[in-house]
Amino acid sequence: MKSITTTRVEEVMVTKILTVDQFMKMADLIKLFEENDINAAPVVDKAGRCVGIITSHDVVHYESRRPEFSKAFSQNTIGGVKNLTPHRALGAIEFPGLNFDEVGFHMSKILFPATIDDPLSEVARNMCKKHIHHVVVLNDGGKPIGLLSSLDVIGLVIGEKVCRSSICPVPD
Repeated sequence: MKSITTTRVEEVMVTKILTVDQFMKMADLIKLFEENDINAAPVVDKAGRCVGIITSHDVVHYESRRPEFSKAFSQNTIGGVKNLTPHRALGAIEFPGLNFDEVGFHMSKILFPATIDDPLSEVARNMCKKHIHHVVVLNDGGKPIGLLSSLDVIGLVIGEKVCRSSICPVPD
């Protein structure tokens, strides 16, 4: 069994990842998550650089705020133009220039990216301190090359393969 103190991120991270554009519609993201049985994806700009991460937690938050946001938005027009004032009151303007139904509006900023050479113990410690379940692994150009989840860390610690689909157990 490998030790968390001697393992690098590269040895545990998932490299088959899906990235999503910050302007992708949330409805499309939900379908993508369901079709691929995933619950997190790095969010990228047009150049492919990581600008955030979107998780199933963000989807739940979006769905819980959608009715209130839609009601405020539909009731507040000035001269036929939608007024953003009620959205600020709802705490919905986190990423100016993005629409409520777009991924970039709901993504989380990257609190700390990882690199392939980072010690897993250090990254795991940061995940615990910041209550983060997924860390994006970036290359030198800021593009995502992997994803590390808390489940990946647990799998290493207990010496078990991590199930990557809804079909379990993992074949040996």
